[in-house]
Amino acid sequence: MPIKSIYTSLRNNLYHHPTIFASFVLAIGGPLLLATVYPMRRELGYTPPVDAPKSFPMPKGPRTRPTGYDD
Repeated sequence: MPIKSIYTSLRNNLYHHPTIFASFVLAIGGPLLLATVYPMRRELGYTPPVDAPKSFPMPKGPRTRPTGYDD
């Protein structure tokens, strides 16, 4: 009988207070996703992508001036 009363209460709150019910569902879903998605990704062999370079490499030696581009 307690499961039926919980179901009735959830259905009642869904009908009368849908925003509060949706907030409750999202608040419960976030930690559940956090606890399931990351371990599953590790099991499936996901590796994070390589970081993008933060700067260009400095050229070795003096810089040569380009020629032939005069206006």
